[in-house]
Amino acid sequence: MAGNSRDESIMKKVEDKDCTICNDYSKKQNCCNTSCFVDDELNIFKNLNDEELNLIVEKEQQIKYKTGETIIKQNTASTYVICMKDGFAKIFMEGEKGKSLIIKIIGKGNFITGGGLFNGNVHHFTVSAITPVTCCLIDSGKLTQLFTNNSQFAVELLRTHTRQNNFLLSRMVGLTQKYMPGRVADTLLYLKNEIYKSNRFITTLSRQELADMSNMTKESLVRILQQFKESNLIKTHASEIEILDEPALKHVSING
Repeated sequence: MAGNSRDESIMKKVEDKDCTICNDYSKKQNCCNTSCFVDDELNIFKNLNDEELNLIVEKEQQIKYKTGETIIKQNTASTYVICMKDGFAKIFMEGEKGKSLIIKIIGKGNFITGGGLFNGNVHHFTVSAITPVTCCLIDSGKLTQLFTNNSQFAVELLRTHTRQNNFLLSRMVGLTQKYMPGRVADTLLYLKNEIYKSNRFITTLSRQELADMSNMTKESLVRILQQFKESNLIKTHASEIEILDEPALKHVSING
């Protein structure tokens, strides 16, 4: 019953815009299309032919989530994967006593499996929208079918998992071996270079979420941000952050 309730909840989120309509009238509904897949060098679907691409999007749903809504829940069954079409979401591990560790921010073009595609079919982390998000939910069984039948796709999928694992390992080393200023510097540089791609950006992440990315309390994060401001490394105003001295911030990151 719980699974049916969740499926009904997902169906209610289906949007009317920017989707193709299924040809079968009896199954007429809004579907994903291949525009969900960003055409760049990291696109794992680039080696699929038209028939294989159509297999992936057939009967799948393009869904919108509001800010704060959960897209994937940690420790639930891994029955689908996510292709991000628009917006930003956070990937985080839920710990004990309500504590969370934000591992990564994802946006347009990112492909997320929940960590369970080849590992127990269970989501190993939670994904939650930090802005309005549009994404496609794709049956994970289709990916395993393509993995078996298309060796080039299998290689790209394995490369994606390897990149994700390497990123996680690097994050864990930084969070466990660096002092707090180094961890905050890492967070700011990550947002600047990987997410917003600008020295000045407005983030929808709260101070608590920035603290969760840096593995510290909110109070510690606010104190270190103030130290960075006084040293003219950054400038902040409400949700706007500007990196003033990136080389100095990198120095803090390396030596932190």
